[in-house]
Amino acid sequence: MVARSRMGGPWSRAQRVARAFQDGGHEVTLAWGDDGNCAGPIAPMLEIPVPSPLGLPEAIARHTFPLASRLGLMGRKPVHSFEEVLWLTGALDERYTRAAVDALRAHMRAIRPDVVYSEFNLAAIIAARAECIPCVGSASQPTTASYASNPRKSAGIRRLLREMGMPAPASSLTVLEGMRRRFIPSCPTLEPRAGERAVYCGFLDEPPTLTPTRRDCVLVYLGAGSVPAGVAVRAGRELAEALGCDVSVAGVPEAVHTARGHTVRCAPRFDFSELLPRARVFVHHGGQNSMMDALSYEVPQVIVPGRVFERQFNAEAVESARCGLTVREPKPALIARAARRLVDEPALTSGIRGLREELSSLGGAARIVREVEELVG
Repeated sequence: MVARSRMGGPWSRAQRVARAFQDGGHEVTLAWGDDGNCAGPIAPMLEIPVPSPLGLPEAIARHTFPLASRLGLMGRKPVHSFEEVLWLTGALDERYTRAAVDALRAHMRAIRPDVVYSEFNLAAIIAARAECIPCVGSASQPTTASYASNPRKSAGIRRLLREMGMPAPASSLTVLEGMRRRFIPSCPTLEPRAGERAVYCGFLDEPPTLTPTRRDCVLVYLGAGSVPAGVAVRAGRELAEALGCDVSVAGVPEAVHTARGHTVRCAPRFDFSELLPRARVFVHHGGQNSMMDALSYEVPQVIVPGRVFERQFNAEAVESARCGLTVREPKPALIARAARRLVDEPALTSGIRGLREELSSLGGAARIVREVEELVG
């Protein structure tokens, strides 16, 4: 999945899967787009077009959407289904999809892959089907049509599919569900109704070995554009006061603040693998990668999902599994209060260890490789 907005999850997952295939002795080619997210490729690349948000002209989209993201305006728009996500990013625009499918088909004809892996990329699935190449890919319960959809957004995709002589379902999400294998980087406890041909694989990477470490900080990451940077920083200050420890706030401009003698460090990025082993609480936006990172390090989570359906789904799943709490409104005082509850009430996080064990038992990216090897022979 490529998009003009900041979203590191799809590319990082694609890289992990690619590395697993390389480790299994297979050649891998990564399809990438110049969207600012596809950094540090681990395999040879082929370029594909990048959609323009809402199908807007490129010159407008390049300036409008980064500004909206910095101001936190994106978090004010309710997003009810993954179909709306695809529409917002421009991935359902008919002209874009035609161009992307044509580019991908040309690449496929040139290299003749044994299988195509789609990281939520609709054009890749359509192109693979047109070239009669088996297609597998990432999936999740909240991205299924039965969970939530908006077929009105997919009229252009239906026209394209009909012109190509393919079935044209009402929802484009049904196309995503038509892959030969659908790999769920989660577990039945978190996503009990993942749909047909679903293969749970848990943590994509081997979870870290946990050693006794003093938990002496809080990590905050409220996403790109979901919450204004100022709100995230104020939440960091409130957390420092409420929990009496240092706080690191990621995804905001670089700065250093103090709150009751504790340091609140702010930066666009931190190395989470250095901070999570020490974190008392991880406050985040409900993204899949953030949720899994917290579980892999057994860190209690405060999730602030905003109005995005998938993040709300993840937040509810984490809270139901007794691994954290949800804060519906991005208010610093509410966030700090929830974090304090997690520290003071162990019952609220009593499910973390068992859920980590479940996720660790499902095979990860290596299972994806084994399943694909069996599929294509």
